[in-house]
Amino acid sequence: MRFLIVDDDESVHLYLETILAPHAECDFALTGEEGVEKFDSAYAEKRPYDVVMMDILMPGMDGHQAAEIMRSRERDKGVSDINQFKLVMVTSLVDDTNVSKAFFNTHAACYIVKPLDKEKVMEELRQNLIL
Repeated sequence: MRFLIVDDDESVHLYLETILAPHAECDFALTGEEGVEKFDSAYAEKRPYDVVMMDILMPGMDGHQAAEIMRSRERDKGVSDINQFKLVMVTSLVDDTNVSKAFFNTHAACYIVKPLDKEKVMEELRQNLIL
């Protein structure tokens, strides 16, 4: 299993890598733009990501924009719904607008609210059939 973690906070990368290392290969991006680049590179290598964990608040391209671009690229490649990456929003934003955008616009599998807790992260990933 291959994860892309897109968050402008490197401590989040380290924390999630520690939790996920036994289950998945993890790659990281600090911006939405870098996340989209890595997403495209993974497809070019014929090793697409199974899961993208996305922060919403980032400088430049935010997480919603990056996720929408990634979903659009999958549609352009003819990727079926069942084979699309699982999107996990990992953010401190809990307002209805952001939650709705995550689920309805980009078809997020789940929404994990910061601060992160190992048990909460693992439970969400298991409940949503990601791990």
